[in-house]
Order: sequence, then C-alpha cells, then structure tokens
Amino acid sequence: MTAGRITVYDPTADERVGQDNLAPRPTTLDGRVVGLIDNTKDRAEVILRQVEDQLRAQFPEAEFRYYRKQSVSGMGPQLGQKLTDEVDAVIAAVGD
Repeated sequence: MTAGRITVYDPTADERVGQDNLAPRPTTLDGRVVGLIDNTKDRAEVILRQVEDQLRAQFPEAEFRYYRKQSVSGMGPQLGQKLTDEVDAVIAAVGD
C-alpha cells in the first residue's frame, strides 16, 4: 500500500479592506423615474406591483418602469447600462 497525498484548500476569503460607499439617495421620488427589476423568480412581479402601489401612494409624481433580468444568476451589462441611462432609483425584487 502506497501513501497518497491529499491537498486541502482553505475556502475563506482574505479580510476585506475598505468600504464601498452607498450611492446618493434622492430626497423624494416625485418627478423621478424608478426602475423595478424582476429577477425572474416566482412572484417577483407580484412583489414589485405591491411596492409600486405603496410608493405611488406616497409619491404620485413618480414614474415607474419595469425591467426583467434574463436569469436569476445575474444582470447583464446591457441591462445595467439601460438602468444607468433611464432611471434615477432602482428596486429589485427577489420572489419565491
């Protein structure tokens, strides 16, 4: 019987240095365009419709636009650029 070698990997990440700053928040959504992103999971659209209803009651002058990711795993660069160009704020829903 021959002795074998086992390689063990440490799955922990290096300690994070620094902190990302949050994007500036608008003082109101009135007069702004709000992007609502459906992540393709079940009931995400239902959640977004309820969020829109509640926000519309508070901010009647806001405009809401719906977007849908191609898959739950991530957002493609085209959608990211579209959001950057078209909306002032973004809300993402995770259904299920």
